[in-house]
Amino acid sequence: MGQIFSACAYDIKTKACCVVDSDKFHANCYSFSDTVATMHFLLRLKSWRIMWGGNYVCTNLAKFSRDEDLQGISTYVDIGYFERNDDNLKEKEGYDKVKLIVAYHKMWEHIDVWNVVCKYFDLENTKSVKYDGFLVNHTQKTAVDLADFYRQSVSLTDDGRNFVIDLLPVLTETGEGTQMALYEGLSFDSTEELAGTWCGDELQIVDDLPENYRPINCCFAEIWSRAYYCYDAFGLNQEGYLLNDSNQNLYEVTRLNLIGKRGSPRILKVEKTDGRIKFSAKALPETKTNEANEVSGQNMPLAIAESMLKMGMAVEDVIKMTGMSEEQLKSLNL
Repeated sequence: MGQIFSACAYDIKTKACCVVDSDKFHANCYSFSDTVATMHFLLRLKSWRIMWGGNYVCTNLAKFSRDEDLQGISTYVDIGYFERNDDNLKEKEGYDKVKLIVAYHKMWEHIDVWNVVCKYFDLENTKSVKYDGFLVNHTQKTAVDLADFYRQSVSLTDDGRNFVIDLLPVLTETGEGTQMALYEGLSFDSTEELAGTWCGDELQIVDDLPENYRPINCCFAEIWSRAYYCYDAFGLNQEGYLLNDSNQNLYEVTRLNLIGKRGSPRILKVEKTDGRIKFSAKALPETKTNEANEVSGQNMPLAIAESMLKMGMAVEDVIKMTGMSEEQLKSLNL
């Protein structure tokens, strides 16, 4: 059956929350999704904590150490979730967290804003939320330029409409969702390592970048839908390879293995047969491969170290595990 998700916006101070059933992650993680529209609308009104919560959390509560996260889980999980997954619930490690979640579940005042959402985004005509301004994380003091995110991530549906895998579901998921949306592969520009790193944080969409907030690069693009967009928008180079932008840069792609590690980068050769487009993945030229390996070697440990620090690991432990220096970690400005 697979994991089922709920999109949750919650305000701990007012005890208000908005919970929308989201089915499987890759069913409602897109810019044309009603669920995404609801969360975007709320964040344009004020700040909310956001959690794209999956029901697998019931068997993995150990990863949630903050009380704010347990409160987020409580917006969509009740005692029934746990009892269906465990007959000996009271004897299991982590039962204290279960009791807190069950107690918190009773305190929420649920709100419904769907009728206003439809009118605000004119969804009947636009079929999408807006990508202007900044999505800011007040908890981490970071921000994403929404227009820049859209430019890097925009893709094409089967019926020729522009769309993106929205950043909210990916950034705020509780786990094991994003890889399903990127199962076939992804653009090499994608920043899938950010998945889940904003889960339960206080977010807001604002017009301007707040002072002292750190902008971060963000891109999530599935391999083939982005490829069709690039074909329409940028075409091919003289050798028949797909371009990624108007600067003649090639569209590079990769796939993730079962543990989320990237494979080697590839470029797409394009052929037309009987009016139909056929993509075939080819290895990068040797010089280009060396450049990609150098970039990967420089950035991957830094990204991993950043994730470790955000999870609360001590600097000393991160240094031991990654081999990085304290000066390199300071460059993250966390």
